[in-house]
Formats: sequence, C-alpha cells, structure tokens
Amino acid sequence: MEANPLLKRPWDIAGRFNTFEEADKKRKQLQDKQNLQVKVKKLKKNYVVKTRSTVVDEKRNKSKRKNKNFYNTMETKDDS
Repeated sequence: MEANPLLKRPWDIAGRFNTFEEADKKRKQLQDKQNLQVKVKKLKKNYVVKTRSTVVDEKRNKSKRKNKNFYNTMETKDDS
C-alpha cells in the first residue's frame, strides 16, 4: 500500500466567512480549478475556506540526506 503523497501538505487560506453559505459559494468557485483541493472548515466563530495543490513535486518526496550510507560509513571509520 502506497502512502498518500498529499499527506502533511500545508493548506492555504482562501478566505474567512461569517456563514457557511458564503464559504460554500467560494468553495464551489474554487472547485472548478484543476489540480486544487478545496474544503470548508468550521471555526469557533466563523468558517474558513482552505485550498492546496494536488500536484506533487518529485523533489519534495526525496530524502534530504544525499549520502544515505552516512551512518554506515561512520561506523566503519570508527572501527578502524
């Protein structure tokens, strides 16, 4: 089973609204765009519309450590 590449990706706030109807109207406008996830979240006092891109950058999914054998090479150096 593959991990969801969008997991832990940040959401951007597209707007804050006093009623769900206003927020839902904005959500429907933004939903027509390709490669965009849109959701409405209920906050304590109002509603917020959040968006994020569904395009996954390949470099975002790669390990930041260039030398993956870094720790293995350190152990062999210490053993010498």
